Amino acid sequence: MFQRIVQNSPGVPISEASPQLNPDLDSERLAQEYRRQGRIHIQTILTQASAERLYHCLRDETPYSLCFNSKDGVRALTDLTPQQKLECATAVWRQVGIDGFQFLYDMNMLSFKGEPYRNPQHYWAKAVAFLNSPEFLGFTRAITGMEGIAFADAQATLYRGGHFLTAHDDDVPGTKRLAAYVLSFTPMWRPEWGGLLEFPRGTSTIEEGYVPGFNTLKLFR
Repeated sequence: MFQRIVQNSPGVPISEASPQLNPDLDSERLAQEYRRQGRIHIQTILTQASAERLYHCLRDETPYSLCFNSKDGVRALTDLTPQQKLECATAVWRQVGIDGFQFLYDMNMLSFKGEPYRNPQHYWAKAVAFLNSPEFLGFTRAITGMEGIAFADAQATLYRGGHFLTAHDDDVPGTKRLAAYVLSFTPMWRPEWGGLLEFPRGTSTIEEGYVPGFNTLKLFR
C-alpha cells in the first residue's frame, strides 16, 4: 500500500504523534466535487509528518499475512516460506476468471467494526483511533453528506509482484456500508505495475481510474 522514499534525518526520531488531517483541506469544495460523481481523489490528505509516520509503519512495522480466497473461504497465512507463498499464489491464479471475485495480497487487519487495534502499544492503535475520531469521521460526513457514518473499518494492505484484486463493489453483506475509502502511501508508481482503482461503466468502458499515490484519500459510494 518507490520513488519518493521517505527518509528521516540521521539522529532525528520519527514522530509518534497521532495522524492529523491536512489543515488546508477545503471541505466545502471537496463536498461539491464528491456529490457530482459520488467519488473523489483527495491529494495531501494528512500532514506531511503524519504521512511519513504511516509510511514508516506500513513499510517497517506491520506484521503482514498472505491473504487470499479459495473454495475453502478467506485465508490469512503467516510465516510462509518463499516456496509456500509461490504455491499459494499459483493455486489462486488458476482460479482467476473461473470462481468470480478473487484476491491475493499481504494484509494486516486493523479494525473490523471500529474497535481499537489489538495491540495498544503499536502505532496502528493511534491510527485506528484517528480513523474513528470525530475529526476524521466528521470530515467524511461533511464530504459525503452521510450523517449516518458511524465508524471506519480498516486493514493495511501491501501488494507485491503478482498480487491482485479482481472487480468488486465493496458491498459486504451485513456490514451496512455507506462509503468506501482507500488511503494510499505509494511514493513511486509505474503504469505496468497496475494497482489502479478503476470504475467501470458497462463491460467495455472504464469511466475513471485513480493511480496509487502518496498521502492520498480515495472516497466513494
